[in-house]
Amino acid sequence: MRTRRASWLAASVVGVLAAGGLTLFAPGVAGASSDYSHAQFQITWSLNCTNRAAVCASDPTIGPGGFWGWVALIPSATPGTGSDTGQETGCGHSLVPGAGPGGAFHTSFDSTWSEFSSPFPPGPVTDPNGNYLAINDPFGLFPVPATPGHYHVSFEGATGEITVAL
Repeated sequence: MRTRRASWLAASVVGVLAAGGLTLFAPGVAGASSDYSHAQFQITWSLNCTNRAAVCASDPTIGPGGFWGWVALIPSATPGTGSDTGQETGCGHSLVPGAGPGGAFHTSFDSTWSEFSSPFPPGPVTDPNGNYLAINDPFGLFPVPATPGHYHVSFEGATGEITVAL
């Protein structure tokens, strides 16, 4: 009886150690190309249109809905510029008969960004120091504040949040 128990225990210990050893040498889920540890900025955003009478809801293909995203800005050798990689998801609900149901989408993107100063905000969010990041989002130029922080935006019946982190 002791021999069986000792064999079972030894086999269990060897199995646990082998599984642990494989885990130590297994490649990460994210992979080497997803290392954002050198990002100069990480930015998240959400913009939601929930007011049926709002300007943002009047688009016949979108209607009420929103956009949500994340981007990591990687600096280049030229200060204030670099590449970026991000994700954006959106969902729209048409209110116009015959215009289609709207729908959801998701896109991954790799693009470029640059930093600039302006005394006038290039979008609905004002940077307290007058510095902005121009992100080349797949849907156009997306200006956000360059000063880290959490920003609330409200315009044309939409409300949103932008978080800029170093």
